[in-house]
Amino acid sequence: MSELQIALTVVGALVVGCVIAYNRIQERRYRRRAQASFGGERGDALLDPLNGGRQERIEPLLTSAPADTEAPGDAEEVHPGRVEPIGVTAVSAREEFFPIDYPVLITSGASLQRSALRQLLEALEGLGRRTQVMAENTEAQWVPLANASDGVSRIRVALQLADRRGHATEDDLAAFLGLLRQWAQGVRATVEAPEVKPYLEVAKDLDRFCADVDVVVGLNVVSTSGEPFSGAKLHGCAEAAGFRLENGTFRLEDPDGNRLFSLESQQGEPFDLDRLETAVVSGVTLLLDVPRLEYGVKVFDRMIDAGAQLANDLGGTLVDDNDAPVTAAGLEQIRTQLRGIYAAMEAKGIRAGSRVALRLFS
Repeated sequence: MSELQIALTVVGALVVGCVIAYNRIQERRYRRRAQASFGGERGDALLDPLNGGRQERIEPLLTSAPADTEAPGDAEEVHPGRVEPIGVTAVSAREEFFPIDYPVLITSGASLQRSALRQLLEALEGLGRRTQVMAENTEAQWVPLANASDGVSRIRVALQLADRRGHATEDDLAAFLGLLRQWAQGVRATVEAPEVKPYLEVAKDLDRFCADVDVVVGLNVVSTSGEPFSGAKLHGCAEAAGFRLENGTFRLEDPDGNRLFSLESQQGEPFDLDRLETAVVSGVTLLLDVPRLEYGVKVFDRMIDAGAQLANDLGGTLVDDNDAPVTAAGLEQIRTQLRGIYAAMEAKGIRAGSRVALRLFS
């Protein structure tokens, strides 16, 4: 092999390495921004009543969540543990939890005091994984603790087996059970817990499933002339396209207030309303969180239309993450893969956009 061939081989390897590194950075950036945009805050499960109501990248961008554990430097991406209602008004006492939870039954011979229940909730928050607490009412139904009347003597506490941070481990379940048994001993209650091993297998299976379908689609609008967009003009154009600015991100919602997709600064910096009127923006990104949307293909088409409208109004171009203009063929390829993702979710029994999907992909 000549010196020229060796040099070309080395250069080629460096280029491939740079592309791989760039793609990983893009994936992590898009996932972090999608979680910030679509991950809503939860209330206090004791005090707040229940309200009603691994994929290859394709053009322009189809991003999957990282399968490996984040490094310590990415700690800001990890959500704390949450204690939350199950999300239904009531279920039969004989009905099992949907199998994304490890459920434990706690029974007391006397009514459990609210102060003791609050102590339990605070301890569960410290576990670092999502948990839920339900109480049995007088009709032998399980209701969120906040909706339960006084005199609760039976509760079901469940640890969520998987979410976007990964699956629960044997240590997680051991800590969960240890906490519950210690608390139950203090209130003179009994604990009924199923065997851990089968649930560990369920947790791993759920994690593999989530890794396969956890995808974010991103489109960018950049200036055609190379000059940055006026923040004031961007604000007006975004609102004209149906977006609403909330917590530093423009969000487009359906008539019921459910978020469909977001519009953010291409650099990932939050929009500040006071500064936006005098700021300039080099480009914006539209993000769609696939498994959290029931009709994702239709929403994707709506996002394309919104992106095209913004590009036209701002004097920009709709491009992929490599700044190449999107093509009809590339967009159709994304639609095809979206249909495949939704079919896989249906086959698993976890419908996109459902209560279970929202819990898993959060």
